[in-house]
Amino acid sequence: MTTYFCDGLKEVTILNGVARLEFQRLESVQRGGNRELKPVTEVIVALPVNGFLGALTALDNVREKLAAQGAASPIAANAAPADKSPNFS
Repeated sequence: MTTYFCDGLKEVTILNGVARLEFQRLESVQRGGNRELKPVTEVIVALPVNGFLGALTALDNVREKLAAQGAASPIAANAAPADKSPNFS
């Protein structure tokens, strides 16, 4: 099985009972004398809506456990996406 590393979720589209999740990674590109990060689609996952809702429930449980252990703080629903990939310093 292939493993994909993604920096974030770019877009979620629901159409005809299928949820399409488009994950992205940030890629370093050289522009002139500057390094910039460019979002690149890494993988697209399609799930039936019931499977998507089940995944949301499972992920919410993981988030709650991580927050209870102090490993992660709760993130506000309107929080801005990360502007820097942990892959690049």
